[in-house]
Formats: sequence, structure tokens, C-alpha cells
Amino acid sequence: MTTTLDRVRSMSKEFASLTDVQLNMLIEDATLEVSSLTIPDDQRERLTRYLAAHLASMDVRKVVKEKVDVIERTYSDSGSGGTALESTSFGLEYQRILNSLSGTDRKKLNLTVL
Repeated sequence: MTTTLDRVRSMSKEFASLTDVQLNMLIEDATLEVSSLTIPDDQRERLTRYLAAHLASMDVRKVVKEKVDVIERTYSDSGSGGTALESTSFGLEYQRILNSLSGTDRKKLNLTVL
């Protein structure tokens, strides 16, 4: 399966403001990044989709406050000014999936023998 515009757009209504060209470019970037990972083939599309959504959501400014009288609108900044995966929910999910595939997400048992 391939990551498509429709699959990424369906992840958030905020992506409607992005053009097909913009979203395709982000999908291409995500595809290139994921292609360098050593992961099962059945996980590539999902990781590509979440990474593309992360990249797309970094460009979307969200309204965090609106005032009706004397019309005022306040927007969030786009994360922490960087590209950290922690700056979006899609990036966090991408990282969670990667961790689970690499085994770093597994619970560890610590034993102390006396």
C-alpha cells in the first residue's frame, strides 16, 4: 500500500488548507526518510503516513483563542520552532511505532538477587 494524499488528509481536517503539491512534497520527504529504516515492509506505509502528517501539521497554525467582540484571534506557534517529533501528536505516534518496532518500548524486568 502507498501513502496517498487522501490517506494523509483524512488524518486531520487542518490539512485541507495544504495544496496537493505541498502535501505530495511532504509525502515524498517522509517516504525517503522511512525508506532508509530497517523495518518490516507492512509498517512502511503507516510510518510514512504519520511522518507526513507530522510534517504537514508543523505548517498549520492552530487557533488557540478567539474573541468575538473586537474580533481577536490568537494562534499557536508551530511547535517548539524545530522539527522535533514531540511537537505534534503525529510525530509522537511515529516515534511510538518506531520504538515498538525496535523493541525500545518493551517493558523491562529488573531483578536483584540477594
